[in-house]
Amino acid sequence: MGNDLKDIKKKIYEEDRVYELLEKMECSNIKQKTNRYEAKLPDKFGSTNTRSVQVFLSDDLQCVVWSRSISNIDIFGLVSHLVFDCEDNESVKENLYKAKKWICENLNFTEYLGNYTPQPEVEDPLGWLKKVKKQRPKQLRDIDENQIYDDSILNQYVMMPHYKYYLEGLSYEIQTEYQIGFDLLSERIVFPIYNQYGDIISVKGRTMDENYKEKNIPKFMYLYPYNKTIEWYNWNLALYEILEKREVIVFEAEKSCWYAAEFGYRNTLAIGGSDITLYQVELIKKLPYDTKIILAFDKDKEEKDIRKEADKFGLLRPIHTFWDKKNLLSKDLKHSPTDLGKEVFDFLYQDSIHRRINKSE
Repeated sequence: MGNDLKDIKKKIYEEDRVYELLEKMECSNIKQKTNRYEAKLPDKFGSTNTRSVQVFLSDDLQCVVWSRSISNIDIFGLVSHLVFDCEDNESVKENLYKAKKWICENLNFTEYLGNYTPQPEVEDPLGWLKKVKKQRPKQLRDIDENQIYDDSILNQYVMMPHYKYYLEGLSYEIQTEYQIGFDLLSERIVFPIYNQYGDIISVKGRTMDENYKEKNIPKFMYLYPYNKTIEWYNWNLALYEILEKREVIVFEAEKSCWYAAEFGYRNTLAIGGSDITLYQVELIKKLPYDTKIILAFDKDKEEKDIRKEADKFGLLRPIHTFWDKKNLLSKDLKHSPTDLGKEVFDFLYQDSIHRRINKSE
């Protein structure tokens, strides 16, 4: 069946049938980007992320599902997860023939049907152990480490502070510290992503085209793919300050860490997205038990969503939040707590001391 799978993926890619296949899986908000299709998960998963499902356009048809922390799968694995509700790599492998059959029937690839007879099921002597493994959270199982790149990969970029950020209040010193530069090839502002040990694992780029929405250009793009669900941005720089203060401020976007440092706050981390993963939670739980966790999310996040993120840490650790009860930030503009300068951020930070979220108020 191995050659069939390669041929089927190649046929899907060459005939441009990915959009059709995503529709068959009941995905919505399907859009084609430069090198991939993006879509929202089927309604049964209850996700609001319109870019959660991503299928990369090549013969391999590699896929990721960001909101479920699923990566390193191809189109057959995607069908197994979304159509047949497989939860782990083992069940995906066991389900491979059903995924192949489903794709071929829905795309009318009849030439690949009828030549395979599934092997009779044999009782697995380690089945009990696999059941125990499945009870562990998905995000804490089968996690591959990110590839590490030599620092020399930054030599291809112009590693100098950018005037745009300087005008927005980000000093040359902070830009230099966070290694903000520019990629002439993609015309994007770039900065490296480090893992918790200080190794470069990716480079992220921001487009300079102000009309990126109209042109359907991604605002942000990882120039080196990596699994961001298992890393905190800024961990390598912030850990000492976090341990010293017994406090960590959690943002959504990486840029918020830069501006917080400009304001004098260096005990900050960024999710690199909107939802904290269980793996990220586990890293935080390795900090001293009395470390205060302050959730400083963008203004567009609803209170129920903030509480949902806080619940991931349990009830015993002190979890505080930026409530912005005076509506200093704009929900329409999706302001981060750092967007309106040091004075506003200082107020929100001081106010957070009285806003413990994971106990009865």
